[in-house]
Amino acid sequence: MTLTLTSLHPSRRPPIREWRRCFRRLADALRAAPPPGYAFAHREVGVALVDDPLIARMNFERLRHRGPTDILTFDYGDGSGELVISLDTAAREAAARRLPLRREVSLYVAHGLLHLAGMEDRTPAHRHAMRRAERALLTAAGL
Repeated sequence: MTLTLTSLHPSRRPPIREWRRCFRRLADALRAAPPPGYAFAHREVGVALVDDPLIARMNFERLRHRGPTDILTFDYGDGSGELVISLDTAAREAAARRLPLRREVSLYVAHGLLHLAGMEDRTPAHRHAMRRAERALLTAAGL
């Protein structure tokens, strides 16, 4: 599987190589042991790190939701997908939760990969299952 990581953030400069290795471990862990009833078979996943204004614009254009969000997941249906993550939102959440930024962004990547595997989080029961799967995936990847 190919995993690309690109930072399009105008001022934050994350350690791309280190983070790519972490995100690759998440993808490998999901491929090896997906949640029951799901499968992760994507051959290509792109991760784009952006700022709040860009993700807010994408959030409105794609979903008609106003304001920034933490992550948008796009499954292109051809074995490829893309995760768009707001580093601004991640930084705020990491500070509020007293976590390293990499840990917060890794949580968003886990969440997006689980969406690519077919998991949903629209209902309370689905959200609960998603949270459990996120924690399991982060643990399996050693994060």
